Amino acid sequence: MKKGRLIATLLTAALTATSILGFAGCSQKSSVKEIAVMVPSADHGWTGAVLTYAQEKVNKLNEDQAVKEKFSVKVYSAKDVEDQIQQVDDLLTNTGKLAGIVILPYDNGLQSTLEKIATAKVPFVQFDRVISSGIIDPQVVANVKGDNEGIGYETAKRFIKDGLGKDDYVYEMIGDNSSVPELRSKGFRKYLTEQGWTEDEINKVVVKSAATGWSRDTGKELFESWFGSSQCDTSKKIWIYTHDDEIAMGVLESINGSALDAGKKAEFMKQLKGLSASSGLAEMYAVLKDKHKTITRPATFDIFSVTYDPAMIQEAVQVLVDSLNGGKNIDPNYIIPVHVVDSSNVGDYKAFGTYDEK
Repeated sequence: MKKGRLIATLLTAALTATSILGFAGCSQKSSVKEIAVMVPSADHGWTGAVLTYAQEKVNKLNEDQAVKEKFSVKVYSAKDVEDQIQQVDDLLTNTGKLAGIVILPYDNGLQSTLEKIATAKVPFVQFDRVISSGIIDPQVVANVKGDNEGIGYETAKRFIKDGLGKDDYVYEMIGDNSSVPELRSKGFRKYLTEQGWTEDEINKVVVKSAATGWSRDTGKELFESWFGSSQCDTSKKIWIYTHDDEIAMGVLESINGSALDAGKKAEFMKQLKGLSASSGLAEMYAVLKDKHKTITRPATFDIFSVTYDPAMIQEAVQVLVDSLNGGKNIDPNYIIPVHVVDSSNVGDYKAFGTYDEK
């Protein structure tokens, strides 16, 4: 009888201990909060590379024991602006389980959504595209981006070095209507101003295209439309300042194709002095190396690309993780420097995407 009672007592104790451990495990799991990394969806180009690098960083964090004890990190890719808005709204329905958000806003239409995040007191980091307001600015942990103004500044600096003058023509092919092209345009004009150019002189020389949407095909269409118009004045020296490698590749494809009027093209090529780009696309780097399969590296005009590495998204994610772990001295205006890449130093820089060089 005593033996039976002893067995029953031991069994009860064992079950109790198991239950306690089980509840402890559940409690520990329930205390883990989510970090959401939100980016537009794409399968190619700069944005596609951002998504790839974001997932790579998330995978590493989710394998880190110290991180796993506190956070579960997840990538959300949005097919359009409405999709991204809905994703944020869904996350904000349960802020108790949400540690923070890293977001590359789809476009400026996300302002009210970002203000919702700020109002909910959810820590967040904006990446690349920065949306500002009296509600957003006091609450954002950091705005992490490459030096967009620096891209314009370095481009103008290179053009001036190559001989850009006040009687020339600069065709500026912008990405979209967000803060990114605004800063790139500002930087270009800033350097010219530092060189003694007046605002009227700058406006006389620099002419903007319509928004390309960062698209090679749209850039190509806009370039060919401009080329066929009276705006493309081949009596002047011509400089083309594109905001992205994809846009510049569209220009190169057009120049190397048969769509342009042959007579005007001959005059145009004599006057074209520089073509600039930005980001670090593998195909553009192949051109700079003179290893592109169909486009020979230009010998009659300067061509270069200013860095804007999509892997910067990984720094943005780390900034939020550091902040959530109590990190101090985080710069709310977190700017990553840029560098000019040309034929002389392209081997020193890592491209994104893939291209089968010749």
